Amino acid sequence: MMTNSLRIVAISDTHGGHAQVKVPDADVLIHCGDFCKYGRMEEVKDFALWLQKLPHKHKLVTAGNHDKPVEAYPFKCRRLFEEAGVTLLLNEEIVIDGFKFWASPITPRFFDWSFMKDRGQEITEVWAQIPEDVDVLITHGPPYGHGDLAPAYPPHQPLPKVAGCLDLLLRLREMKIKSGWKNPRVHCFGHIHSGAGVAHSDEFGRMLFVNAATCTEEYKPTNPPIEFTING
Repeated sequence: MMTNSLRIVAISDTHGGHAQVKVPDADVLIHCGDFCKYGRMEEVKDFALWLQKLPHKHKLVTAGNHDKPVEAYPFKCRRLFEEAGVTLLLNEEIVIDGFKFWASPITPRFFDWSFMKDRGQEITEVWAQIPEDVDVLITHGPPYGHGDLAPAYPPHQPLPKVAGCLDLLLRLREMKIKSGWKNPRVHCFGHIHSGAGVAHSDEFGRMLFVNAATCTEEYKPTNPPIEFTING
């Protein structure tokens, strides 16, 4: 049975700078991936120890494209997080006080990073796993058109790049229609540092899109954590 509300704080893309982040108290802390900078197991251990010291009752983490040890040694990393009182979610769900969370580390392929799938059928099969009654969706990367405006790439190109996943956007639209425009209520992600911030979308029934990237494009962990509340 749902409680009246849950206070949630979201961070993402701390890239080894987590110790510099002041995280407000909340019922649930979410990290949307890329806690590593160089992809080393020592970074995972340090991040888990930092999380262990935080007071939040529920701590949810997914991985990102920089988090190579989680992809290479998922069972070892899961145990590290469990010992720190943290739940690692890799295309998995958890229910907290009646609210369902589901998290995925997957992003569309870009060079040879971790947790990447080709756009189209391959990544669509991942998004098909998202439960249609999920309240808070957590993915490492953004859907197309929401918090996904990245700097021009290659650098000589004159325009910024819309980098989000169209297949994820289509899955969100499908879920909204099937749920009578109820679920998901919130979509948390990161990955695109320059897209950090919060927005509503009328297209999705006032759904909240949260790009919680903590690091700037210069990899400085100065973007503030994002706080929000979901009600039963």
